[in-house]
Amino acid sequence: MEVKYLIPLLILGAAGTTQYYLGSRQNRWMGKRISTQAEEILNPKDTEYVNIGGVIGYNFVYRLREPWKEAKGSFTFLPRHSMLYLPISYLIGSRDRFFLNLFTDRRLAGEGHIVEKRHLGRAKIDGVESMKRMEVSKGKKRFVLLYKEEGLKSALLKTLEAMADSDSLAHFCCYADNKTFFLFLKPRKGMVEDNLKTFLQICPEYFR
Repeated sequence: MEVKYLIPLLILGAAGTTQYYLGSRQNRWMGKRISTQAEEILNPKDTEYVNIGGVIGYNFVYRLREPWKEAKGSFTFLPRHSMLYLPISYLIGSRDRFFLNLFTDRRLAGEGHIVEKRHLGRAKIDGVESMKRMEVSKGKKRFVLLYKEEGLKSALLKTLEAMADSDSLAHFCCYADNKTFFLFLKPRKGMVEDNLKTFLQICPEYFR
């Protein structure tokens, strides 16, 4: 092979190796940051993590104390280690994500959602057509509040107002049928602490 063709291949290989090293290190750092924040706030009795595809993320299960039973969720990251897939991920709108389901034995007030407006079509909410709807702006985003019981509107408004980092909020849900709360964040630089703390503090206001 001629040198003029070999040099670009060597440069490309070196760039790919560097991207893999730096991207992997950044994703591992953010995974550690998120898990540390989550454990400090939720204070689990026991934890379990299952790796998802190397440095892509983790599924987790926390056994909790009263009034909670357990928390299940995942955090996933952009493929920063891949020089090929990272630009594609940005183009299709992928972001780092944090999902949490928080379970309780307490009776809940009903079903209510706070959804980032542009995320609404992907939220897959059953019976959304029959719910009452209200649009609210907070920070840089427009949110849709969905609820069946009129009494939930004030609780949802209070929840959204309390979210310190509403720009990272994609979906909050109180779901009475299976006594669970749901939180979906798009964290920046691995930060979930402010919204997760608010989430844990405000969920008991939906107890009945």
